[in-house]
Parts: sequence; C-alpha cells; structure tokens
Amino acid sequence: MLRVALTRAKEDIQKDKALFEGEGFQVVELPLIKEVALRFEVPEVKFDFVVFQSPRAVRLFLSRHRLSDEKIVAVGEKTKRAVESEGYKVWAVPEEYYSGAIVELFRGKRGRVLIPRSAIGRDEVVEGLKALGLEVFPLEVYTVEPVLYEESELVDKLKPCHAVVFASPSAVKGLVANLPKERAISLLEGKRLVCIGKTTKEVLNSLLGVECLMPEKPTMEKVVELLKSLA
Repeated sequence: MLRVALTRAKEDIQKDKALFEGEGFQVVELPLIKEVALRFEVPEVKFDFVVFQSPRAVRLFLSRHRLSDEKIVAVGEKTKRAVESEGYKVWAVPEEYYSGAIVELFRGKRGRVLIPRSAIGRDEVVEGLKALGLEVFPLEVYTVEPVLYEESELVDKLKPCHAVVFASPSAVKGLVANLPKERAISLLEGKRLVCIGKTTKEVLNSLLGVECLMPEKPTMEKVVELLKSLA
C-alpha cells in the first residue's frame, strides 16, 4: 500500500484523507502549516469585483462581511463551491488557476477590485490588475504559519512515506522551517514528490533544488489520479 504524507493545514488534511483512503492509499498526517485569522476592516468604497483565491479566504472574509452586488471571481472549483455555499453566485472562474489566467479574465474591464487574501500571498495578481488600469484593494484576512516539530518526530513521519504531497508554497516553507536544507533534501530523496501547481513547484525547486510531479489540474482529485497512475 502506497503511504502518502499530506502536508496541508490539519483541517484540510481531514477533508482530503477520505479521498486518498478511498483510493487505497495510507495517509500520514503531517500538517506543516496552520491558519491564523487576522482582524481586518473593509474599505468603505463601492467595489465592482471581489476575487477569492481560496476557500479559506471565502470562509474568513464572509464570516465577518457580507457582499451586495459585486461580481465574484472564484479561483478553482472548491473556491466556487465555498462561495455558493454562502448563498452567492460566482460571476467567473478562470480556466486555469495561476495568476496570469486571473489577470487575463479582467482584460478590458474597469473598476475597483477587492482581494481578500493571505498576508503572505504573492503579488502577481495585484500588480497584474493594476497594470490593466483597475483599482485594486488587497485585504489580508488570514496568515499562515509553520507547524514546528521535534526533528525526530518529523523524520519518523516522513521516512516511511513513499510520496509527499505539497498543496501550497507555504507547506514547502513549513518543511524548510523544520529542517536544514541538506537534511530535508536527504529525507525526500527517493520519494515521489507531488506539487499541486506551478507556484508550489517553483518554490520547492528554488528552496530545495528538487523536482516534483504536478497534476494536470491543481486539485487534490487530480493528485490522487496522478499517484494512482504511478502506483
């Protein structure tokens, strides 16, 4: 049985675990990050668009603020479902989940864009929309911090795994926060490493100099399909 380490936040691993176990994988729970909600105030201006890039941003933002007639952009099907579960309609979902596709969706549009997001979020979307002439308001609603382990505990969890799944750049950084670079590289050697998308792959390569596999779409369902094809 293929033993797979999942490295997302604990609550996300609990959601994904059934998916992996249902396909015959043994799951090792190794949360390398945790969510920390932040206090925020929404600017008192009229927004034309709101961009959600994760279900977490949807949940934390809409738990404290309700929208009116803004056009909602949701990045990915899970984010779309999170928006709809709150009673809102999604105006658009970009065909791909990377920053360039989000920006391209706004080409020819005008107005103010609110982006509830992580405090450690990358700025490609913000800068790209500004370059198109839109007025952009990034709003930090949560941050992500590494979960720290005793080295022996981390090694005991990772060593017997056949595969490790990184679902965000933060999870990669969480591993690096726990282990020296050479130790982390050594521990990952010989394992099937799967990064959910381009940005995560780039961070893994830049921080540790190792390569990974990537599913055709950045979803956990596609990660499972990829691992099944390898098994």
